[in-house]
Amino acid sequence: MKHCLTTILFALSTLVAPSVAQSQQEIIDAFAEQGVGVNLEKSQITIESFICQLREPLEYLLVLQPQGKDHESLFFIEKLNAEALNAAMLMVGAEKGENGKMVAVDPQPSDAEIQEGSPTHVYQPPTGNGFVIYAEWDVTNGDGDIDHYKYRVEDLVLNVQEERTYKRGEWVYLGSRFIRPHKDAKEFFAAQGQGNLISLVMFSPANHLLGGTDPRGSSQSIWYPNIFLLPPLNHPVTLTFELVRHPKPQ
Repeated sequence: MKHCLTTILFALSTLVAPSVAQSQQEIIDAFAEQGVGVNLEKSQITIESFICQLREPLEYLLVLQPQGKDHESLFFIEKLNAEALNAAMLMVGAEKGENGKMVAVDPQPSDAEIQEGSPTHVYQPPTGNGFVIYAEWDVTNGDGDIDHYKYRVEDLVLNVQEERTYKRGEWVYLGSRFIRPHKDAKEFFAAQGQGNLISLVMFSPANHLLGGTDPRGSSQSIWYPNIFLLPPLNHPVTLTFELVRHPKPQ
């Protein structure tokens, strides 16, 4: 598998050449075998997931099972290779952004202002290019007909403190990283080994692939599933990632 993914990444630089159309299809087929659908013309990726939580607080949008934090995620997925998903994101044009962080207020508040509640740091969401993500599914209604639903994934997550949905925006590509738990351990791709693929809130370092950009992303206890829109637990959901391309600076 490692050799296969290396070949995929090496092929990225040649994908724009018309003469390699057959090679492109072979690579796309290889992604499909790992549970990742790729549409190069639309800069689009699709994967099949399931509803993971309906009532528990959320920290992640998507995790890989069985290793990911399923008790804190809206969606879960099985039989997917996170390295293949990462390679697909690079293949359609994603470029690594910057993780969210806490930034010191300048100038710093006085001791009296701090006692009154003034913050010493403010949250800066992830920055960089990324994806708009859609979730869609079918439900058979009482008449036996099939109803189709499609939403921006942000609409499926509630901020219960402010009584609003997660702010719509790009899910910034962070790319995870390779980690070694201790000096004698074998290095592994964090998103695959830990199974946490897309985060709603800030985690540093970024072991996940994508990070959300809501301005309250430093808060880990205010996000819940929007049960008013979601289908039942374990219901299949197709997730579609559409790359947002920004104009290059002149």
